[in-house]
Amino acid sequence: MMKDRKNSGLKLNRRQLMLAGSAAAMSFAMPHVVSRAYAEASAPGNVDAAKAEGPVVVWHGDQEADVVEYLKIFTEKTGVPAVQQRLLPGQALPKLEAEFRAGQTTGDLYLTSDSGIMENLRQQNRLLRYVPADMDAYGPEYRSSEPGYWTTYYVNVGPMMYDPRYVQESEAPKTWTDLLDPKWKGQIGFQNSAAGTSYGFWFVLKDILPKDYWDNLGANNPRAYSSSTQISQDIERGGLKIGGRVSIFQYVKAIRHKQPVKAVFPPLGVPSVNQATGIFSTTKRPNGAKIFTNFMLSKEGQTIWNNIQGSYSARKDVQVEYLPDINTLKLLLPLDFKEYKNPENRRQFVAVWNKMTGL
Repeated sequence: MMKDRKNSGLKLNRRQLMLAGSAAAMSFAMPHVVSRAYAEASAPGNVDAAKAEGPVVVWHGDQEADVVEYLKIFTEKTGVPAVQQRLLPGQALPKLEAEFRAGQTTGDLYLTSDSGIMENLRQQNRLLRYVPADMDAYGPEYRSSEPGYWTTYYVNVGPMMYDPRYVQESEAPKTWTDLLDPKWKGQIGFQNSAAGTSYGFWFVLKDILPKDYWDNLGANNPRAYSSSTQISQDIERGGLKIGGRVSIFQYVKAIRHKQPVKAVFPPLGVPSVNQATGIFSTTKRPNGAKIFTNFMLSKEGQTIWNNIQGSYSARKDVQVEYLPDINTLKLLLPLDFKEYKNPENRRQFVAVWNKMTGL
């Protein structure tokens, strides 16, 4: 069953079949063509060649210190050098578009909180297809429909958060509509519209919550932050009462630092996004990029990354201390990629979000 799913995206279309020759000839050619295409997509990187290519350049929107630590371990274990550049989707997209127009990208891989961006890049032939050894460990909701273009390197679950030193548990919001209570005016924090997690939050809730929800939430003057770290720090200091949507790893990091933070997972569902990794088709370092992808998506690489960051792996065989069992949560993942990557939806989101946060 897994083998069939893995190869499902490699069937030739009707025109290709006609061009290949007669139906009889094609009945013999098809297995060869499919297996060869899959073998090429699965060809591993060569370590010696990767070292000669120079350091792999990883674009990402994660906590910079976490990525630096991970890349250090990656290099120690593989011998392949790597460097990082932090770019949120709102910053990365204009840079990426300009570089593609110029015919080359300075980055080799992209780690992003917006799988819709990855779908666009895939459709534009801007991603290199590489199927790592452990692809079967990832369910269809955690990868591109044709495996190998992008894969989820962690699931960014987004609960509400608060500190019980400043907000009593009995008064804390339990549902998304509880954020409309006037007592939270000026005391709710969200990341700004440049964050892919904010777009994911709006996208999965826009058709579930009442249409006037965002206007009503805006009446409470929520505050915009450039990162979930800033939200978490303000909650810890008592400068912010409620994190309206905070990346789950902030909860784990707070517990590790002995901070009395609480996370709220509303029964309606918890907005979550696939943090996706993919290789640019214009990479100058394909061997290093493949080795990085293979390591990142392996059980070892996932265990290392998700323990550093404190987040959920898309693999069922990787568990992280302090995280609630993901199977007990109702995750709201954006999976309708046609709508998720629709430019009109993105424009609507930016207008709604900037108005709501006063930007």
